[in-house]
Amino acid sequence: METPENLTVGSWDDPFVVEEAYDGIERRVLCFDDETMQVHYTVDEGAVFPEHEHEETRQTVYVVSGAVELFGDHETVLEAGDTFIVGPGVRHGVRGVAEETELLDTFTPRIEEYAQK
Repeated sequence: METPENLTVGSWDDPFVVEEAYDGIERRVLCFDDETMQVHYTVDEGAVFPEHEHEETRQTVYVVSGAVELFGDHETVLEAGDTFIVGPGVRHGVRGVAEETELLDTFTPRIEEYAQK
């Protein structure tokens, strides 16, 4: 069956790319189109995704399991079931505070460097 024009399908077992984003942080790019990207992160306890900001991208994050410390322009601890949205120009980073944390991120527009193999 052919995939409809406005449908993008990703697979956990066959993601676009799996890479170590930072020490103790795995990035799994699940799917994307010209406008939106979905990425899964696994964050080990003590691992840090350094503080940064996006020029144009809005990032929505869902904490699937575990817990992370959000730092930058706002500081808080987020646990399984919590969400946050980071708009363009907002400084943010995360630190794993549970043995292992899973995050599901959606980026709009997509992060171009993550779309490169």
